Amino acid sequence: MMNEQQRSRLDQLRQREQEDLLTETERAELDLLVAKVEAAEAAYLVPATDRMGREREAVESRNRALEGLICRKQELVGRLRSFLTEAQAERRAIDQELAAVLADSRDSDADL
Repeated sequence: MMNEQQRSRLDQLRQREQEDLLTETERAELDLLVAKVEAAEAAYLVPATDRMGREREAVESRNRALEGLICRKQELVGRLRSFLTEAQAERRAIDQELAAVLADSRDSDADL
């Protein structure tokens, strides 16, 4: 990290830069100090960046698992719909056969 003297110098150089008064030597010094600040910030952020990367991987893994479950559920819904359609058709067929048997029974009773 930077000490107080370096921070003060950085502020001075930035002020001179805003006023468009930097010399080439000061520009080089400013660039060096800025690079030092950026390097310190990057080093400081490494643990947080690593943690965020691990969290992102965990979320992506969970999302893949959820996508798989969604696919399975959609397939189940399709199979259930197909089963219900077949079951309704079978129920209608049974009802028709029952009606036919009962009609035959009534006709047979009427003949007696």
